[in-house]
Amino acid sequence: MNASSKRKIISQSEISKKIAVMNEEMQGFWANNSWDIRKCPHPSAIELSKNPALRNRWVRFERVKNLWLRTELKYFYFYHLNNGIWNAKTVWIRKGTVINKMLDFLDLKYPSITSITEVPIDKAMTEYRTYLTKQGVRITTTNYKITANQEKTPVKANSYYVTNLKQFIEFYEDFYFDGEEWDKDVWDRRNLPLPDDKVNPTQYEYTINFKGFRNTYFKQLVKRYCKLRLNMDSFSYVSDIAQKLKEFFNFLDIKFKHVQRVHQLTRVEIEAYLSELNMMGIKPSTITGRISILEGLFSTLHRLEWDDVPSKLLIYPEDYPKIPRAKPRFIDEFVLEQLNSHLDKLPEYIATMTMIVQECGMRISELCTLKKGCLLEDKDGDYFLKYYQWKMKKKHIVPISKEVALLIKVREDKVSEEFPDSEYLFPRKDGSPLKQ
Repeated sequence: MNASSKRKIISQSEISKKIAVMNEEMQGFWANNSWDIRKCPHPSAIELSKNPALRNRWVRFERVKNLWLRTELKYFYFYHLNNGIWNAKTVWIRKGTVINKMLDFLDLKYPSITSITEVPIDKAMTEYRTYLTKQGVRITTTNYKITANQEKTPVKANSYYVTNLKQFIEFYEDFYFDGEEWDKDVWDRRNLPLPDDKVNPTQYEYTINFKGFRNTYFKQLVKRYCKLRLNMDSFSYVSDIAQKLKEFFNFLDIKFKHVQRVHQLTRVEIEAYLSELNMMGIKPSTITGRISILEGLFSTLHRLEWDDVPSKLLIYPEDYPKIPRAKPRFIDEFVLEQLNSHLDKLPEYIATMTMIVQECGMRISELCTLKKGCLLEDKDGDYFLKYYQWKMKKKHIVPISKEVALLIKVREDKVSEEFPDSEYLFPRKDGSPLKQ
């Protein structure tokens, strides 16, 4: 039995039809088996090709002899570039420079495949890491994240060599999936019937990932619960719910293997989990969030009378830690003076955004999604700014000075000329709002 038959993948005849559609989409430049960045029509490629320091001019696919596999590889890059997921720098520099190692590996370990779906992902990724290590290629890289205390901490991540193969296989597990989006272990919000107010367009978060659950039953329970919560909550919050419940149920599977259903839970397991949270050194507010998510699940199971519900009350008010009252964090007046004295050195749109946020104190997502026509003027000539509060799910109007109103008017004129089809005051090149 090959790898694709063990997964919910469409039949070979259906894959053949999809391959034909892919080839129909990749016309003109994209039909070539070697992509020259100097001839690529994508705006980000045109911009990148002007860089005199650019060394990797080509992405080559001709060495892939099997036509299906070659089409899959080309379409993998084509799709991500033309759907705004990647830009030319990602394709030509990050992905294009590692493609040969991936093809060498596939030629060595899987020489007879006709589709990437025939490659078992877990086995292949283990083999590929071993292969790269023997080749002297680094399989990890170090990224950095900023903590709540504004400290930079290192985080290990897969190298581009590793992620290229992993993403390639996972893309077609999704693309050839035989079922609805809800049946998948990774939900893509772009493929879900979600109302606009559930998705903040300034966020890069596109998926809810249910992979990594140690217990299949609990995974299906959480998926059903998250589908329900999407009727009430934002996509990003439901994504957080999924991750926190995964942590809890995986903790159960490791520490209390005998617990296979929710109704088997007792205070023993809950108190052990609370102790685990307290040992992690995370903030009281973070612990509160995790307990709240868990209590929300248990409460919903009871209220909606699902088949598997807790047999008793599991979480009490005293389980929540006391949260210190948050102190306002003001920006020092001296810092603001320094910033404002150098506004002329900032790009025009950044300077305008800086002045707006100083005056209105809005969230960054609210600032990035300001729309043309956001200014209101009353009969006395006073100005007001209208914007959408994503957290509160409502429109909000605040007074604004004439000086900042003038900056917004200038910005509107500029955007209307450069991006006539965009509704946003601070659009990206494709007309969508700036990301956070």
